[in-house]
Amino acid sequence: MAESGIKTFTFADVAARNGRGGAPLWIVYKDSVYDVTNYVNEHPGGVDSIEEEAGTDSTKAFDQACHSKDAHTIMVKLKIGEIVEEEKKYDANGKKKKKVLKAEPEGGSSRSCLNMVTCGLIG
Repeated sequence: MAESGIKTFTFADVAARNGRGGAPLWIVYKDSVYDVTNYVNEHPGGVDSIEEEAGTDSTKAFDQACHSKDAHTIMVKLKIGEIVEEEKKYDANGKKKKKVLKAEPEGGSSRSCLNMVTCGLIG
């Protein structure tokens, strides 16, 4: 559990709750985890639309469906936690995080930046 008292889950935890074989049905929307097991039959778009996203990050599909404010209100009641910090894809404002490429540690390459520039100019 996170320090703030909010339960945290990994994407693997969510994937295991895909509604198959009697398992609960969870989805992720913008790094929040929702248990939609008891809601799936009430969903106006039908069971299939939720089952397609079961156990996954459904952010893209949810946004493409242009859900109403009512849908967002319902989701508040179904939220059970969040994705662990290390696996989050969105910042605190709900904006997609930019991927950060890891820089190679110094000494990890036999060519320095100066060498690369010089070689590029010479040859």
